Amino acid sequence: MGNKELNTKELLLKLSSIPGPSGYEDEVLKEIEQVMKPYCDESFRTPMGSLVCVKNGTGPSIGFFAHADQIAFVVTKIYEEGFLRLSGVGGWDPKAVVSQKVWVHTKSGKLRGVVGFMPPHLQTTEESKKVPDYDHLFVDVTMNPNWKDISIGDLVTIEAEGFDKNGTIFAPALDNRASCVAIIKAAELLSKMKTDSKIYYVFSTQEEIGGPGARSGAYISEIEYGIVIDVTHGDEDIPGYPKIKMGEGPAIAVGPVTNKKFVEHVKKVAGKYNIKTQIEAIAGRSGTDTDEVQLTRIGVKTALVSIPLKYMHNPYEKLVIKDVEDTAKLLAFTAAELTEVQETTDQPKEEGTC
Repeated sequence: MGNKELNTKELLLKLSSIPGPSGYEDEVLKEIEQVMKPYCDESFRTPMGSLVCVKNGTGPSIGFFAHADQIAFVVTKIYEEGFLRLSGVGGWDPKAVVSQKVWVHTKSGKLRGVVGFMPPHLQTTEESKKVPDYDHLFVDVTMNPNWKDISIGDLVTIEAEGFDKNGTIFAPALDNRASCVAIIKAAELLSKMKTDSKIYYVFSTQEEIGGPGARSGAYISEIEYGIVIDVTHGDEDIPGYPKIKMGEGPAIAVGPVTNKKFVEHVKKVAGKYNIKTQIEAIAGRSGTDTDEVQLTRIGVKTALVSIPLKYMHNPYEKLVIKDVEDTAKLLAFTAAELTEVQETTDQPKEEGTC
């Protein structure tokens, strides 16, 4: 009896509900490793904590990369009255945090907290005009009898329960658990397909604070090709750029940070299998793990595929389930036909003198 087909919606809601701040991704990676077991021949952790799952093959090697970490906070100060000060781990806008419920992750377990803010009645005219920053936010943890278990350096995550409506998911940490789900679904598809490619599924750590997890994962995998899967701004009007539309498929990045011939192969595969895609121009560094993966060893031929997402780095992020599934199909078919791209991109070496 074959394995039951994975439900994309359930996977998105499950993985987005598991806390995994940068540097503390172990809980979510344990869940991903369990889900990936039927679709890989081996799995291991890198010294940076990233999870690498391997599907063996005798052909060219490719790595799929999605970061598993999420933005969060760290406790920087504790007041005797039962209030905490925070600093962001990753790119939070403090305005998005006001009045949110949070979990404080202590050595003895999770404790509840609420982000407080000065009521309008007590603000001066000057204070009411200011944009809130971390100096004006605090976490009230007085509802916990054991709040003194909290220590400087404890991690804090927003408490938000994901939900779906008409094929759309609203949930925390979809940046970048959505891409993790796309890789898992691609692995499921590839388990049913014939391919000689050796495939590394890399669920990396610490992207939100610089990306060392992906670079070390690429190094240890010794891959020839890499596809980084991340999210991009969906349904947003950005001056000078076309709108990346939600529900219209993943965005393929073009620009100097990606390998031109490999990207052409990805686009060709999308056309061959009628997978809807969009084009996103990247002028320089992408701000994703692409920037790290391409620099590994003597260089990796790298592409960037992004899932359209709205409300990035907010307590609730939004995406269309079909975009995740189309991304998975694009990854699977690209890997299955990797021998074809190797024949067109690998040029014979010319002998000569210096």
